[in-house]
Amino acid sequence: MSALLGCIADDYTGATDLSSMLVRAGLRVIQCFGVPDDPNTVKDVDAVVVSLKSRSITPDAAVAMSLAALEFLKSLGAERFFFKYCSTFDSTARGNIGPVADALADALRARTVLFCPAFPENGRTVYCGYLFVDGVLLDESGMRKHPLNPMTDSSLVRVLQSQSIRKVGRLPLYESSVSARQELSQGASGDVSEHLIADAITEQDLRRVAELARGHVFLTGGSAIARYWAETLQFARSSNMPLEPSQRNGSKGCVILAGSCSIATRQQVVEFEKIYPVQHVDLATAPSTEAAISQAVAWCQSQWAQPNQTNPLLVSSSARAEMVDAARSKFGEQAAAALAENFFAGLAQSLQRLGVNRFIVAGGETSGAVINALGVTSVRIGREIASGVPWITSTNQPWLALALKSGNFGGPRFFFDALELAT
Repeated sequence: MSALLGCIADDYTGATDLSSMLVRAGLRVIQCFGVPDDPNTVKDVDAVVVSLKSRSITPDAAVAMSLAALEFLKSLGAERFFFKYCSTFDSTARGNIGPVADALADALRARTVLFCPAFPENGRTVYCGYLFVDGVLLDESGMRKHPLNPMTDSSLVRVLQSQSIRKVGRLPLYESSVSARQELSQGASGDVSEHLIADAITEQDLRRVAELARGHVFLTGGSAIARYWAETLQFARSSNMPLEPSQRNGSKGCVILAGSCSIATRQQVVEFEKIYPVQHVDLATAPSTEAAISQAVAWCQSQWAQPNQTNPLLVSSSARAEMVDAARSKFGEQAAAALAENFFAGLAQSLQRLGVNRFIVAGGETSGAVINALGVTSVRIGREIASGVPWITSTNQPWLALALKSGNFGGPRFFFDALELAT
């Protein structure tokens, strides 16, 4: 049994998803945002998850950040390492999954590396190397039109091979465990450097892949396989008691910040708006980011000023398709995304100064911007709201609780479910 499981995630919501799965396995988990300056801040845990914003940056920058995270985890005494990316394999022809995995594998001298993004519980399955989302091929799902990393090829072998200098193959679903284990064991220490896309349709398939990776120092995938790998390697030393989201006297309650353009988040906003107040911000027509923030803050204050107002509030920049299209047309894809991040970062800071200490954030990039803006350095993992989405509590600001949701995660009533668990 290793002393510590070291994990590197390529975005903040994905890291929280991973942390939640490790808690399911009974591990005590701390999630750090970026590489901490002081290793002594991480104590009494079974796993450390370093969250990076490396999914959509240049490959060279992503590799440098990931290697720095690896060195930090090594300094803590980690002996096994996991690289987490999205279960929909969000990436481009240049990366960043392939370049980061290549660099980490080289640093750890790992010859054969398994890639297992499958997350059956959330409808992500892999068969014959092809990724399906709720039974639909990846390139026929909503991911084909993802604003930052559109996925137009369902073959993970082709996608990864376009990014990696290593040979990319498959670990078939029905290959016998004995022969597969022998081959993987030889590959892990032999002269051949290769990546293998693992088929997995069911939870039992994930357990099988985890067992095949028992002797590996390095594994990659979605959060689901990390849970079973941790169980297989018996990392947990004590059960982790989920933390309750904290509340502080004088708090204004909960504000939901929805920056995701995903279909799932848009549906969640529509459901929420049937009962509670929602402010739709049109960033394409706002005079400036500061003006948009001031407008949103003024709206929140007007809501709080109403007699006996205790309702949660929601601010969205992307629930209405025409607003999103207008911003993209005016600024371009990347600039529009950066504008939304800056807006929500500034809004979160302003709301925190007014007494808000509970946020629900929809969208990976939005979550990263909010976490950085609020000065959160690391968190402990609390109660799970939906599969892979827990409440988290800041270690350096214990009154501050957040729920960070990947855009595609959660059912239509996710925001209601989150609020119920926060009371």
